[in-house]
Amino acid sequence: VVCYIFHGANSEEFCAQRLYEFDNARRSQFLFIREAEKLSDRLNAGASAQELATFDDKHLFNAAFHPFVRRDWLYMPEASDEDIRSFLARNESFLAKACVSTQGKGIAKHIAADTSVKALRAAYDGQSVLLEGFLRQHPAMAALNPSTVNTVRVQTVRRQDRVALVGGCIRCGGADAFVDNFHAGGVAYPLDMETGVVVAPGRKLTGEAFRRHPSTGVYMPGFQVPFWEQVADTVKKAAVAVPHVGYVGWDVAVTPDGPELVEGNINYPDPIVIQLDDRGVRRTVRDFVERA
Repeated sequence: VVCYIFHGANSEEFCAQRLYEFDNARRSQFLFIREAEKLSDRLNAGASAQELATFDDKHLFNAAFHPFVRRDWLYMPEASDEDIRSFLARNESFLAKACVSTQGKGIAKHIAADTSVKALRAAYDGQSVLLEGFLRQHPAMAALNPSTVNTVRVQTVRRQDRVALVGGCIRCGGADAFVDNFHAGGVAYPLDMETGVVVAPGRKLTGEAFRRHPSTGVYMPGFQVPFWEQVADTVKKAAVAVPHVGYVGWDVAVTPDGPELVEGNINYPDPIVIQLDDRGVRRTVRDFVERA
């Protein structure tokens, strides 16, 4: 209650950031959701409804950021039966994603050999659903948890053409999961933004900490994200692609050929995943907003 009243932290932040371990002076260094929403609103204040929809809708996102999206995808409402048959022939397994969803919800895995055009029509006709082929991730990233695409989250803030990377993490799914989200039992490991190296144990949303990933035993502190310079360059370029959007949490997959955008998050400016190293970014983000 104290953390909510004085710092604007919700219950998830209290647990995941382990705020019970800090005094109020230390807690004041963290950015929490109440203030993050205000700062996000300021940085995105000039965005049109169409620009905002680009991030809220997975179909619009893939179309807008196609230079950074190489995976196979198909938008069900516009797909013919032949389009779907061709997609099934190209992808042994794939995901069906609700175009508007968060926290890993509205996602189902399908095996092409076990489905058909008729079955997909029955399941998804009339719905805004995107079919996506599975990403082939870099072997080093796949080894962290083979059943999920283990993405990198990088938070950018932007004013005009100035972009800063304020924090990020690797998100790894749990055993037998097919999404890496916090809310699906995943573990997030904090990254140094200069080097792309894991700098501290990871955490679940409960605040439970892990040096070794619980499903594979991989020791995470010191792990180097492959192609880190390209990852940073990709999100910087993507951050200026939509003119009036200035606060985005980018989810990036690292493939054997380099980084690929999965999605950009502006509808919930979650500050937990950019502060898991206990390095509060409140002052950094506030200074950027005030001085940019």
